[in-house]
Amino acid sequence: MFVALRLLTAVLGITQAGSAIFPTGVVYSNWSDESEEAKVCEIILDVSNPPSREVVKFIALAGYNKFDGTVLAGFLMAAADLEANSKYRIVRISDAAFSARTFNSLGHLDYQVYDDGTVMATTQDSRLAMAFINAVFSGTYELRFARSDSDTEMQTYKIASAPGEPVVGNFTHCLDHLAIESNRLRSCASTKGSPLPEGGGSGLSLTMGQGGQPIAHPRQGRTWANQT
Repeated sequence: MFVALRLLTAVLGITQAGSAIFPTGVVYSNWSDESEEAKVCEIILDVSNPPSREVVKFIALAGYNKFDGTVLAGFLMAAADLEANSKYRIVRISDAAFSARTFNSLGHLDYQVYDDGTVMATTQDSRLAMAFINAVFSGTYELRFARSDSDTEMQTYKIASAPGEPVVGNFTHCLDHLAIESNRLRSCASTKGSPLPEGGGSGLSLTMGQGGQPIAHPRQGRTWANQT
């Protein structure tokens, strides 16, 4: 009976609480967005594992604050249930984490939980930002989170697919423009005698500030376009 149950679970693609999920749907894309406060470059990962109705959105991002040129990098993570009317019902998540062989977000990124249930984690440290983005480029990492509406253990989605060259190229191109704009803003502010946070170099040609106001992410609250 136990063997039959395990076989049925495998055939239906059902994952037990707390076990690793190897999703069959892994789709990367790009997005860039801009508000009065910030400009952001993104690699978007949409994850699904039919017949499960749960879907996960993971957004690796880098952006700069237009007030002082400060650059942040990190991720936005959200989960939702796909309902019968093809609408997404966002669920509140907590304890979100990104982990790879070369980088772990826990203890290295600063976390913020938004009212809509999504989680954002960022850093202004250039070395951590570089390690995180390279880990995303590698395509071998885990996404972990707990649903606030459930008593089950943390969900673990194992990603084993890297973003394609067009996605990486678009993201890198966006970063190049972001770096130019950020450096120009910092240079102008410095010429005018305005105090700027001390920054460090980055292999991504980004100047990571060590202070300043956090970026107000333009996509916060708009993770799924047709959310209810």
